[in-house]
Amino acid sequence: MARGNCQFEGNGGQYFSAVIFHLGLFSIVTLGLYLPWALVRLFKLKASHSMIQGKKTTFSGTGGQFFMRLLLNGLLTFITLGFYGPWAFCHIFKWKADHTLVDGTPSRFTGTGGALFVLYAFHLVLLPMVTFGFYYLVGMYRFHAWKEEHTLYGGKPTSFGAGLGEYIKICLLTWILNSITFALFTPWSLCMLYRWQTGGLAVGDKDLVDHFPPVKTSFRAILITFLMGLLLFASAGFFILEEIKFHIQAFSEGSFKETGILKSKIVRKRTETPISPKVSKSAEKVQESTPVTGAHKKESIGQPVSSKKIPSKQPQMDNRDFEKDLKTLDLFIKDNPENGIAFYNRAGLYASKGDLNRALKDYSEAIRINSGNADAYYNRGTVQVKLKHYDLAVQDFQKVITLKPAFEDAYCNRGNAYYVLGKYNLAIQDYTKALEIDARDGDVYFNRGLTHLALEQKEQALSDFKKASQLGQKQAEEYLK
Repeated sequence: MARGNCQFEGNGGQYFSAVIFHLGLFSIVTLGLYLPWALVRLFKLKASHSMIQGKKTTFSGTGGQFFMRLLLNGLLTFITLGFYGPWAFCHIFKWKADHTLVDGTPSRFTGTGGALFVLYAFHLVLLPMVTFGFYYLVGMYRFHAWKEEHTLYGGKPTSFGAGLGEYIKICLLTWILNSITFALFTPWSLCMLYRWQTGGLAVGDKDLVDHFPPVKTSFRAILITFLMGLLLFASAGFFILEEIKFHIQAFSEGSFKETGILKSKIVRKRTETPISPKVSKSAEKVQESTPVTGAHKKESIGQPVSSKKIPSKQPQMDNRDFEKDLKTLDLFIKDNPENGIAFYNRAGLYASKGDLNRALKDYSEAIRINSGNADAYYNRGTVQVKLKHYDLAVQDFQKVITLKPAFEDAYCNRGNAYYVLGKYNLAIQDYTKALEIDARDGDVYFNRGLTHLALEQKEQALSDFKKASQLGQKQAEEYLK
């Protein structure tokens, strides 16, 4: 950093009370009315820790004077919708300079509102807009430099040479550390700014002091900030265009009829292939499509069935629709690899075409991304059943029940899986729980009746078959004949 002939020797600990309590707490409690007095306290502290040309500096202004100055200029700025702002700043800078004494000699401020208006419009409005906000710190640096160059400390010529890079470093460090410390670092960051500002001053007669050249805007700074802003804008624009492109493609192909990007298509189906029961615990094989001969009076017994409320199979789509929807989902997943709903919907497509392994993989991805997706667990459980992974199916249905305790279908299908595994008592518990949720489901009564038969509990089985028959369950009627 360029050095002048001035210095600041304060530290954050000395400013802690003034900043945290006076500027912060007391100003907040008084709804801002105490703010002028808090700022004057800071002005006095800064002056007492500053040496201009090696001379002692003091500040003689009072909170009451500053309050009236702020009130008047604030009112004029409000009435003029902000246009008076540059002139208001100049009035405040002039008051502050008049009360800043270097070895007892007042300072003077020579800037004008018109000149500050031009600087403000160009460096704090136009260029930040053109550079997408990245030039703003450069503009604030120019504002600081202009104010110091037009303040004659002790009535002597003043120039400013503190560097832009150091200013940006202080601003970034202040933002980071205040975010971490909940603004408790503010006193130290303020001292860093004072040290940078005062250390960059060269004050004195020009034939006795080496002065800095006037601060000007570097074309390189404008170009760099413009390119940084352009890069950010281009990145955001590319992302937005890709999203728009995907949605246009999706809607033009008719892939999604619903509003939004992707909606979760809930398929709360029972197991698609009915599970045949075991006749006894010692049965070694379970057939999935034909009845099993048993030792009962009837030569064959039924199978646990799917609820009549929910179709046992998904509607089939023709190959062209399937390929079109699959292609759209593949493209979306490629651009959005962490979108769980997309994996969920693609799994449903694979399941509808009987590609169970791919469906299983995509349901697992949907669960990895969103472990709270009960429908993904449920449908993965139905796929596990079709793949004869009954233990894994039980785990998936258990997860569904944990997430949605009132999900009747999950209890019924876990009961079916327990039945195949020969865990009849657990199956009966699940069927009973399902009936507590929906006491008019004839299919569940029928399944529980079959399980009672497997345990040779004929009276309980007969009671369940009667109830199932009353509710319209046709297979149960066969057992009652």
